[in-house]
Parts: sequence; C-alpha cells; structure tokens
Amino acid sequence: MTLSDICHVCGMKPDSSIPSLEYHKMYFHFCSQQCRDTFNAHPSLYSVKIEKQQKHILKRRIMTLATPLDQDSNELLKTNLTEMMGIKDVSIEDNKVSISYDLLQVTRQQIENRLAEIGIKLGNDWMERLRRAWVHDSEENELDNLAAPIHYYHRPAPKH
Repeated sequence: MTLSDICHVCGMKPDSSIPSLEYHKMYFHFCSQQCRDTFNAHPSLYSVKIEKQQKHILKRRIMTLATPLDQDSNELLKTNLTEMMGIKDVSIEDNKVSISYDLLQVTRQQIENRLAEIGIKLGNDWMERLRRAWVHDSEENELDNLAAPIHYYHRPAPKH
C-alpha cells in the first residue's frame, strides 16, 4: 500500500467520489468529506509521512441537549454520531450526551454541526454557550500547536 492509497487523516482507503486536495504540490485523497474538511483545516498536521505510527488524541466530552430525547431520536443521534470518523463511544442519559472521540479525526465543532444537521438542539443557556466556545477554542489551539513546525535554535554558549 502506498501513501496515495490511504486517507491521510484516518488511514482508510480513499473514496474516489471525494475530491482530492493539492497541498505543496502533492495530492491528498480522502475516504470521506469529513476527513477532507479535517485535512483542509490543518493540512500541515496531516501532510507528513503517515508511515510513522499514527497518534491519537482522545477527548471525552459531555454535551447538554436542549431537551431529553425520545427513543427514536436517541437512536438517530447514536447512529449519526457513530458513523462519523473518529467517534469512539456515545452514550445518552436524559439530556446529556457523553462522547469519546479522536481529535485528530473529528472536532467537537464537527460533532455539533452533525447534531444541527439532524435537528438535535444543544442547550443554549449562557454557561453552555461559554463552555462550547471554550472547547472549540482549546481544540483549535491544540490542533494549531500540533501543526506548527518545531524550530530548534542553536545558539553559541554565552561568553563570560
């Protein structure tokens, strides 16, 4: 298997119906639109050689829904979330959804976008909005820091 035979975000086989991206005169292929969007947000994080062992950054978040869901909505929510790349576990109790996911494959923002697509509303009081904003910002900073090149500066020893 060559590097062009795998999705650089999750390591799966690319889907030819998903458009490739060019980055630094290299073409990257993806298994899903989610992986393409994830790569596009932080291309330098995923454009390094994938032969080295893939890292995982596991997150566990509890999301508060606007209202508890009925059984059908619970199933719809679980099915939609577990179909996303990087989602490891989903459990629902009352209006709380506990989700474990790999930050290198999916962000909380992408999870929230999926909830909105299927019509499930999150709690909207000021504390929940503040918590969501903080999580979005911290995940974005973590990914930006991982994608940033490491600079080593060699300075001569100080003269006395």
